[in-house]
Amino acid sequence: MSNIKQTIMAAAATMAFITTAQADGLSDSLPLGKSLAAGQELPLPLGISANVFFMEQDMKAQSTVISADALGLPPSQADVGKIESRATSTTMKLDAWLLPFLNIYAVAGYVDGETTANDFSIPTLTLPQGVNLPPLFTLPYNGPVYGGGVTLAAGYNQFFASVDANYTESDLDIGDSTIEAFVISPRVGITGELGGLNGSLYVGAMYQDVDENQNGPASISLGGQSVPVHYEVISQAEDEWNYLVGANLKAGENWNYGIEVGFSKRTHVMATINYRF
Repeated sequence: MSNIKQTIMAAAATMAFITTAQADGLSDSLPLGKSLAAGQELPLPLGISANVFFMEQDMKAQSTVISADALGLPPSQADVGKIESRATSTTMKLDAWLLPFLNIYAVAGYVDGETTANDFSIPTLTLPQGVNLPPLFTLPYNGPVYGGGVTLAAGYNQFFASVDANYTESDLDIGDSTIEAFVISPRVGITGELGGLNGSLYVGAMYQDVDENQNGPASISLGGQSVPVHYEVISQAEDEWNYLVGANLKAGENWNYGIEVGFSKRTHVMATINYRF
């Protein structure tokens, strides 16, 4: 997987370089190899998008370590029944169709979320009678997110298929916490006109390899008092795949609007506004 990630990040760096050139000249020359489209209508080659992505999923703990000097607790392994993750990312995306079937892009933005550990307990911690650990341990976070990706696409008449792969990293505001995500999304759909509106409908699936490494200071309530602790939680997505449906609406030659909903054990909602030139 490391080779795939390096390839995608290289594509993101290429995209960042491309955006420094004259947009008009690029728009006239891209995509390369137009004859490969075999008469299919091509989108305008350059795009800038605003995206909002909300996701909720269960995580599986690889390691959960808690320490608390105030309780005389050295770094100790905690037991967690279930970990839930919720996050909202707001990003800008710059993309270019280098070939009729190949799009590369770079993304940058901000993520805001929280991770909640349910049925939280520390077997090695002895508390006074009647004093219990809270059953939930919530870790809020936020920070910048950046990365890049590639999309392969093909069409025949009004039908199309695509596969998107991207890699992103998030540097969180707690300790040296990070989130790394590698995502692959195959989609198939149909384009057409309905009520004077041009657009497309599609179905697909999303694979996510998500690694969360969160560590830093926090506090827990014991007997009505706030006790400072230090934590380190390493977790991965429990379910790697979910299904999705989506729609895109084309408003004129330049503007596109999209909405996508993911379902199964992981849910997500994505809204997109795209300007092409």
